Amino acid sequence: MIWILVIFLPLMAALFTAFNPAGKRRSGLIFIIASLPAIWLGLADGTGVTIDWLILGTHFSLDPTRRIILLLTGILWATSGLFAGSYLKDDARQGEFSFYYGAAMSGNFGLLISADAASFYTFFALMTFASYGLVIHSGTPSARKAARVYLVMAIIGELFIISALFLAVQSAGSMLLADIPPALAEAPNGSFIFLLGLIGFGVKVGAIPLYFWLPLAHPAAPAPASAVLSGAMIKAGLVGWMHFAPIGLVEWHSISLMMVGLGFAAALGAVIIGLAQVDPKTNLAYSSISQMGLMTAFLGVGLNGGIPAELLLPAIALYAFNHGTAKALLFLGTALPAKVGGAWRILMWAGLGLGVLAIAGGPLTGGLWTKYMLKTFLGKTNLPGAQFFLLLLSFSAIGTALLLSRFLHLLYRIEAPVVNKVPAFFLPWILLLIAGGWWTMSPALLSAELMSHVLGEKGIITFFWHPLTNWSALWPILITAGSLVMAFLLKLAFVNRWPGEKPLVPPGDFLYIILLAGYMVVKFLQKGISLLQSFMQSRHSAEKIFYGILDDKRTLQISTSAEALLRRWEIVGIGFFIFFLTLFFFLR
Repeated sequence: MIWILVIFLPLMAALFTAFNPAGKRRSGLIFIIASLPAIWLGLADGTGVTIDWLILGTHFSLDPTRRIILLLTGILWATSGLFAGSYLKDDARQGEFSFYYGAAMSGNFGLLISADAASFYTFFALMTFASYGLVIHSGTPSARKAARVYLVMAIIGELFIISALFLAVQSAGSMLLADIPPALAEAPNGSFIFLLGLIGFGVKVGAIPLYFWLPLAHPAAPAPASAVLSGAMIKAGLVGWMHFAPIGLVEWHSISLMMVGLGFAAALGAVIIGLAQVDPKTNLAYSSISQMGLMTAFLGVGLNGGIPAELLLPAIALYAFNHGTAKALLFLGTALPAKVGGAWRILMWAGLGLGVLAIAGGPLTGGLWTKYMLKTFLGKTNLPGAQFFLLLLSFSAIGTALLLSRFLHLLYRIEAPVVNKVPAFFLPWILLLIAGGWWTMSPALLSAELMSHVLGEKGIITFFWHPLTNWSALWPILITAGSLVMAFLLKLAFVNRWPGEKPLVPPGDFLYIILLAGYMVVKFLQKGISLLQSFMQSRHSAEKIFYGILDDKRTLQISTSAEALLRRWEIVGIGFFIFFLTLFFFLR
């Protein structure tokens, strides 16, 4: 029964909060209730269930990896829903927001508990298209532009996903998602099918070069929608990759290196572009691209072979848990500086600082623990250039610290209220701060085998208090802090020229390159059409030339001879035989 409640309670909440006045007033509490079954399943260790009457016969189950991400999404949808209840209480379109919010929540929960391809795709599509309503909510020109780009990219992604799922199910001979990785490992076209899924789910993840919708869509949505878009929903793409990736079953060296290379390119490149932004939410969107790049890289490490899936995938999931809770905390935090006044601002800045440290992997944070786990796998792999990638991982920590320091500076520029007050949505923000940090550092979500693989004989308490462990997390933070202090003390020229009102690079940077290329193609086609029209209107137009050739006596003689030749049975028989062989070759 609880499996059904996971998907149907959010749908009921969507309808009740959208069309019932009492539901609108209590939408925050209603969305918390709707999230409880998902949180319960994320904590429990129950068996799956088969429901024959749902879709094509739906199978629901959870493995340790998806259980971690389900707990993450349950916490984020609950706290963000409670936040939205008070944050949007005076919004005339609150009912519409609640409807799309509940529908996207149902899709997000459903795809995580689905164990068969048909159900997974159904809920993935529900989440994807319901999110359009969250992106376009404000109705501003920027929101409409972001929504258009999001919808186009979503449709492109869905086409690749449905193609990959169809071929994968055909190869596996089964609708169960658990049967796909072994089938792809053995299939001759397994790597091609995986690449289709890599592209399709890469749109949701924000992988290079498919990321450009993300810096437009996430800032356009209201703060609570941005929190779940970046904290929870882009993790759905990561889960899709995990369903296709035959970790520990195959050695795809080329695909592995490609994913690691693209992942670190996103991890470092997004930092550079994010530093040039002036909107705090755009800055955070590029930070999400950077962090998802690291998850892409470590999934690629698993495709190089030698690492069991039951060890690597839960570690990546816990990294996603840390990023999701911290990033949602920061996205929700963008609504606080203009509303929180007096002594409450101390707590606000402390919470934002903890969120930044958690993503940067600072000492005594969940980010330190989750990054250490992934570094352990990278250090033990035989991937070519592994030591170089470990160095890049350190550089990415410095870049993340710089990028999120820029985020804090952008928030600091927002004018604070003159009165000592705290809004109602400050409470769910505090709840998320407490819930996210504790669970990320808890060993309860991981198997004893994984804990032993990472820590050996040490316990997690010993790990957190070990001086060398904390120093490895502290020195990138110190380098970042020292660089910022030196820059401002010496009043370096680049500090004075740093963007204040207009970003150095427009959000969705790669989109403009695509639009420029499209514009050049259109101009070229327009020029060609114009020349063709001029030619057709000339004295020696194509029509006159064509009829001149037809009226020529020699042309008539050739056509008469060719017609007589084609009527001969030998020619017809040979032509039919060639056609039959061609058709057989393509349909065999």
